[in-house]
Amino acid sequence: MKIKLSHLLIPAFGAATAALTVSVDFWDSSKAAILTALSVIGAGVLVRLARGLPFTNVDQFQLDEARKISSAIKQSIRALRVLIFVIIMAMVSLVLVKGLTATITAALPHGNVFVGPAASGLVGLLLSYILVRITAVIQGDVALVDLQSDFFVRAVERKQGERFEKARSSAPDVPPANPKGYGKVIQ
Repeated sequence: MKIKLSHLLIPAFGAATAALTVSVDFWDSSKAAILTALSVIGAGVLVRLARGLPFTNVDQFQLDEARKISSAIKQSIRALRVLIFVIIMAMVSLVLVKGLTATITAALPHGNVFVGPAASGLVGLLLSYILVRITAVIQGDVALVDLQSDFFVRAVERKQGERFEKARSSAPDVPPANPKGYGKVIQ
């Protein structure tokens, strides 16, 4: 999948917003709900990864069509692989953010006012990135289905064209003749 400017700006905006407005305590108190949502998203990604190449009849495709479909599916699977790792990182971050922030703040002399916002910004970045990538994956899957549909229609057109040519070539070259006495007036 192509990285668009929005794929970078939206997570950066999410990180900045989280760093400025969301406390680590918020992430800790809402982690159960967020972990549940991330688990559902992760399960969907794993199911999509397990799908693999969804074709059993390769006879219907021409070589260039098969290459295009194969390339699109490989690209989609690679994007899903990155997405599942980011989901896992976000889940781990949500679980550990409160404890690590408290430990780091206690270890620093005079505490550090930037540890909490930085940790909150990291969680916001990961969650925003996941939402952006899920949207991109959905758009990619829709484009893949469109591509598959186009190739399916072409394959049916080719098959029907072959059947027509076969029927036409096996037909006798003699034009059909009327039966004897056809068209005479019967009284």
